[in-house]
Amino acid sequence: MEISPPRGPVSAVVRPPGSKYEANRLLVIAALTDGERRILGAPEGEDIRAAVAATRALGAETTESDGGIRVRGLPAPGLPAPGRAAPEAAAPALADVGESGTLLRFLTAAAATSPTPVRIVGRGRLPGRPLEGLLRALVSLGAVVRTEGSGSVPLTVRSGEPGGGLRAGRALLPVRETSQFASALLIAAGRALGDLEVELRNEPVSASYLDLTLSVMARCGASVERRGPRRLFVPAGTRYRPGASRVSGDWASASYLFAAAALAPGRVRALGLGGSPGAGEREFPEHLRRMGCRVEEGDGPVGTDGFEVEVEGPADGLRGIEADCARMPDTAPTLAVAAAFAAGPSRLHGVEHLRHKESDRIASLRRGLAGLGARTEFAGGALTIHPADPPARGSAPPVFDPDGDHRIAMAFALAGLRRPGGVRVRSPGVVAKSFPTFWDEIAGLGVRVRPVELS
Repeated sequence: MEISPPRGPVSAVVRPPGSKYEANRLLVIAALTDGERRILGAPEGEDIRAAVAATRALGAETTESDGGIRVRGLPAPGLPAPGRAAPEAAAPALADVGESGTLLRFLTAAAATSPTPVRIVGRGRLPGRPLEGLLRALVSLGAVVRTEGSGSVPLTVRSGEPGGGLRAGRALLPVRETSQFASALLIAAGRALGDLEVELRNEPVSASYLDLTLSVMARCGASVERRGPRRLFVPAGTRYRPGASRVSGDWASASYLFAAAALAPGRVRALGLGGSPGAGEREFPEHLRRMGCRVEEGDGPVGTDGFEVEVEGPADGLRGIEADCARMPDTAPTLAVAAAFAAGPSRLHGVEHLRHKESDRIASLRRGLAGLGARTEFAGGALTIHPADPPARGSAPPVFDPDGDHRIAMAFALAGLRRPGGVRVRSPGVVAKSFPTFWDEIAGLGVRVRPVELS
């Protein structure tokens, strides 16, 4: 896909798709609910389709319609479900989580509460994504886990209890590389057979996503007690209640549109965003403010849903900043690309864990930024970006290979709004993982977007 600077100012009012972070959590929680939960406003995308299929592999009944996704979950744990074979005799249900590390962790923990086995498979870099710490914790709580050599997918998981559920107990989790281990185990605690205590071995990376998990669990009827900075307690009898939930607008998807306003420059107002402080990606507009953008935010008008944010790019250009990106791993690549066009260097802290995403995002960013002529340094978990001089007149558009990573593809597409002559991005279809309408949304801002054949 070729992306060229807009012919005039960017100005748009947009409504980003629903948050896949919330939708993934809600879908797995719905599958663990004894009753029906309706999920409204779930986004499209490969990860969400995989999550819907995963609920069925767990044994939930899931139907989709224009009115949302209806999920009738598993019966309460403790008694064998009528008509189910004994765990030792049942054939595993197959669940393909695609390339979603989040879904892999959530589904693995949820399957540990299922009375019958679930075989989980994936592709891409997923077999290399960390999982061992979560598996050890689940086994300590009675789960039966069988891996096939890699310590990750493919693997088969079930509860060790005849009627399903997790045993009561205490689990110690490493969360230095990902907070998803803790989120996964806490979500599964809605089917624990007694008190469950989760102790974090260290400070969690991307802690905002753990906060989001606790917020979504509370919305579904399961509260978690904090008994210290790293101790979380789920009392016996905690269960999810049937009901309905609406998915908030996605801050990560909105970040690309905000960055477009910063780079073009122009003005973009996004409607219907989630107001929960648990969304770490919501810090992105504040970093743009520090780079020189005007940012206004607040509740939407009476009678509308969600939170509104407007970003207007500076006429005199962006300036370099220091930014802590530990809470916003999915928007850090977008901030890095914006920094390539700032006046002066930028230093992004807390990005070490970007190595363990759909691609090694540190390597992908450094390679792509070099293609823009920017110089980078990576040390101590921080990425420093020295912006490049403008390209020579008439130079060919640089071509970026996103290495199968949707976030890298979308971040470097934004460079085309600012670089004379534009840029080209290989494999544009990878955006379907999280933001299938991305190219249409960018074109709707007045940016020139067209498919081209590359030799």
